[in-house]
Amino acid sequence: MKKIILATIAIIFFAGWSHAQDDKATFQKKLSSMRVAFITQELDLTADEATVFWPIYNAYTVERRTLRKENQSTTTKSGLTADEAEEMIEGSFENDAKEIELKKKYYRQLKEVIPVEKVAKLSGVEMEFRKKILKAAKERRKNTPRYSPNKK
Repeated sequence: MKKIILATIAIIFFAGWSHAQDDKATFQKKLSSMRVAFITQELDLTADEATVFWPIYNAYTVERRTLRKENQSTTTKSGLTADEAEEMIEGSFENDAKEIELKKKYYRQLKEVIPVEKVAKLSGVEMEFRKKILKAAKERRKNTPRYSPNKK
């Protein structure tokens, strides 16, 4: 859950820089290109491996994003009764199980096209990329002067 929140914050923060829809689309493309380059380099994928890896990984990413959006809608309620809270907790367990099944599904597909050692390393590489992006956002924010309505 923390990963989702951090990734969402990073995306929202970066999206704040863009004022027009075109800028946002350009940023998303740039971020995606950076992710592809980073993961390809860190996993040391050959050209042949990358050709078969990326369509599978992209499908996994889309399914994971969809599943997490569904999960968010069930976990952001406040003022719950005890029964509603119990139902929400049970639902979160079901969502966790769905995410594990999704990981297993794509693990089986990925291990068919790249060495299992690289598949095992993928999760850590994804986390490393998120940390790198968040660190860059933090540095940029620290170095960018902020507007203050009280200053003249």
